[in-house]
Amino acid sequence: MISALIGSLIMSAVTVAMLISINITEEAFRKAGRYPLTNQEKDILCNAGYNDEDIEKINNLIIQGDFLDEKF
Repeated sequence: MISALIGSLIMSAVTVAMLISINITEEAFRKAGRYPLTNQEKDILCNAGYNDEDIEKINNLIIQGDFLDEKF
């Protein structure tokens, strides 16, 4: 009887831990790709012929993440 109770507690703890890890993983996926451009990336874009205004537009699009498909 006691072993069944301990087993139930362990199963409950493992289930809670699994749900928390799934939540953390989904949050990480939602944030993926939304980091602003680094200075090195901005330099690459400048060398490719983009001006500062274009780079800021690109940076804003990345931060907004409208191009990402979040249907998972």
